[in-house]
Amino acid sequence: MKTDMSGNYKENNFATAGKLLAVLTILFGVLFFASSSNELLKQAVLTADFSVLQQEADCRADELEEEGLSLRECELMLVQVEIFLASSPNWFRSVQQTFSVIGIAASLASIGLALSLDSRRSFPIRALVWVLSGLVVLDSGMFVVALQTGPLLRAQYLWPLILWFFIHLCLVLGGHFISENTKDKLIN
Repeated sequence: MKTDMSGNYKENNFATAGKLLAVLTILFGVLFFASSSNELLKQAVLTADFSVLQQEADCRADELEEEGLSLRECELMLVQVEIFLASSPNWFRSVQQTFSVIGIAASLASIGLALSLDSRRSFPIRALVWVLSGLVVLDSGMFVVALQTGPLLRAQYLWPLILWFFIHLCLVLGGHFISENTKDKLIN
């Protein structure tokens, strides 16, 4: 009787861990989707036209008041654009756009798989581990690409990329642990 309760206790713990993994994957999937979408939009809006650097900031008083910005904050926004244009190599925008599209697709896949996790089937958790592993590889690739940019742009990209790498790695390790410890009890 004692071993039966111990086995049932373990199954309940892994079921709870699977649910927690699903919730965390959905939460971080939505955040990564938003981050990748913002990056894609940023890369689509910015151009490689350096004539922007010679322009003065268009900071009209009525727009500043409407947005609650000071003139200096408006000027600093132009500096952010200048940093991006001066620090990024020619190939950076297209690579970032590609990585952003892959990140959007992978985050949607991870959300979908997390929503379909079921304690009676092993396939979704294995597929989820593969998708999350792909995100770890994507984070690593984005990190290497960011290392090839100028120092000011590296300062903007590297810390968030390291954070995403470790978030995705933790999710992969958790999913792998759950998958390995429950696969003999799951029905394929």
